[in-house]
Amino acid sequence: MAMVYYADPVTLISMGARPEPDGYQLKSNESFDNPSGLQSPQKLTSTGWVAATDEEHKTYLEVQQKKFLAENPQFAQPSQPADDKGTEALGALGKQVGQLVIDNQKNAQALQALGAQVASFIAKDNANGGK
Repeated sequence: MAMVYYADPVTLISMGARPEPDGYQLKSNESFDNPSGLQSPQKLTSTGWVAATDEEHKTYLEVQQKKFLAENPQFAQPSQPADDKGTEALGALGKQVGQLVIDNQKNAQALQALGAQVASFIAKDNANGGK
């Protein structure tokens, strides 16, 4: 069992991971290398995964936050005067939730990678008769 890390076929930006049987033939938007330790969004090149620059990472986080707030308007800052402490706190909380969603996505990718490593270890152990 091998873990395959795949990217969007058009943008080549990392999308996730999935287990595949040993001997799996990679597609052009896939790799056996784990990009989860790289700054998001990671991009697949002909030489492997490349981390985003600081500016790309900042833009990526802003887009993810806007996407989250569009999908969850209850966390968007209400259009009340900025001097309202409750409104400011709610807006800050919405931003924190957006960041938590992004962090959760990264943790899920890391957990998938760990699961693949465990599955690989178990498969090797079983192949050796459990010794």
